[in-house]
Amino acid sequence: MIFFFILIFGVLFLFMNVRNVAPGIKGSIIAGVSVILLPVCFLLRTNYFASLGMSFFSIWLCEALMLYILWWIARGIRRAIVKKPIDKRLVISVSRLLLFVSVLLTIIFRIAGVSANENFHVREFKVAVPTEQEFTAVFFSDLHIDPLFNREKMERIVRVSDSLHPDLVLFGGDLSDVVDSTLSAWEYDFLMQKLAATAKVAAIAIDGNHEGFIEREGGNYKKWMQDNGFLVLEDSTVCTNFACITGRIDHSVAKMRDVERKPLFDLRPSTTESKLPWLLMDHQPHGIEEDHPGRRPDFAMSGHTHNGQFFPGTVIINWVWRLAYGIGELDQVKWLVSSGVDSWGPPVRVGSDTEVWFLRFVPDRL
Repeated sequence: MIFFFILIFGVLFLFMNVRNVAPGIKGSIIAGVSVILLPVCFLLRTNYFASLGMSFFSIWLCEALMLYILWWIARGIRRAIVKKPIDKRLVISVSRLLLFVSVLLTIIFRIAGVSANENFHVREFKVAVPTEQEFTAVFFSDLHIDPLFNREKMERIVRVSDSLHPDLVLFGGDLSDVVDSTLSAWEYDFLMQKLAATAKVAAIAIDGNHEGFIEREGGNYKKWMQDNGFLVLEDSTVCTNFACITGRIDHSVAKMRDVERKPLFDLRPSTTESKLPWLLMDHQPHGIEEDHPGRRPDFAMSGHTHNGQFFPGTVIINWVWRLAYGIGELDQVKWLVSSGVDSWGPPVRVGSDTEVWFLRFVPDRL
C-alpha cells in the first residue's frame, strides 16, 4: 500500500513539473501523456510492447523524480537567500533541460543495464551450522518471469544448478508477473521440472509478494510449483536427514488472504529434530519477531530488495531495510539477503548485480 501512495505522489509531482516545459495547455498535455503511459503500460504488462513501455517509463520515473526533487531543493535555497520568485522563463528552460537529462539517463540505463541483468553471478559461501555432515544448497530468488524475461537465462540457471549437484534447491519467492497458465504456455513448466531435478534431496520454494498480486488475478503459484517438482512451504517446516527448513508465508500474501502469519516459535523443529540445523526462508528480510523465545534459526535467506536494482534505488534501499543486501545479521540470526536473479519491471541493473548463491553448510566446530 505504501508503494502505491509513493507512486501516486511521484506521478502527481512529475505532472506538476513536466507541464512547465511549455506554457499553457501544451505543457499539461505533454505532462499528462508522460505520466499516464506508465500506469497504462503496467496494466497491460503481459503484452510485450506494454512491458517495453513499462520498462522505459519506470526507469524514467525514478530518474526524473530525483532530478526534479533536486531542482525544488535548489529553488527553495535560492528563495531563502534571494527572497524573490524565480523568473518563469528560467523555470521553463530548467524544466526542459531536466526532462532531456532524465530521458537521456533512462536510455543510458536501459542500454547499459541489460547486460548486467542478464549475466548473473554465482556466489559461494560457507555457512557454519550445528551439523554432523556437510550439505549444500543452491539459493536464488526473484525470477520475475514476464514478456521481457530471457528464457535462455532460465536454461543457464538449470545448467549451473546441475553442475553444482546441490542437496537442496531453494527458491526465495517472486516467480513471475504473469499467471501460471501463461508460464505453462511459454513452457517454463518443463524448465522448472529440470531445475527441481537437479536437487539430490529436495527442491523447496516459498512465495513472495508478487505471488499475492498473481493470486488476485486468478493464478495458483503453489499448485503450479508443486506440479513441477517443488515443495512450497507457507508457514510450515520440513525436515530432511541433515536439516530442517522453515518457509514463511509472505507478509503481502498473508495480508491479501486476510490471515495472520504463525509465530516462528510454532514452526520450530520438533524435539526429536532439534539437533538438526534450522534454516529459515522468508521473502522479505524483516527479521523475526522481537518476542521470539528460545532457539533461533541457524541461518536465514531472503530476496525481495534487488539491492535497489538501479540508481538512485541502490542508495535509497539502504534507508528502507536494516539489511538490504549481502550476509549479515538480523535479530541475532545470520541472514543472507540476495539481490535476486532477475529484475522487476525494467530488466536493468545499474549498481547492483543479479546472482545465484551456492551455499556449503559445514559443521560449526570447523
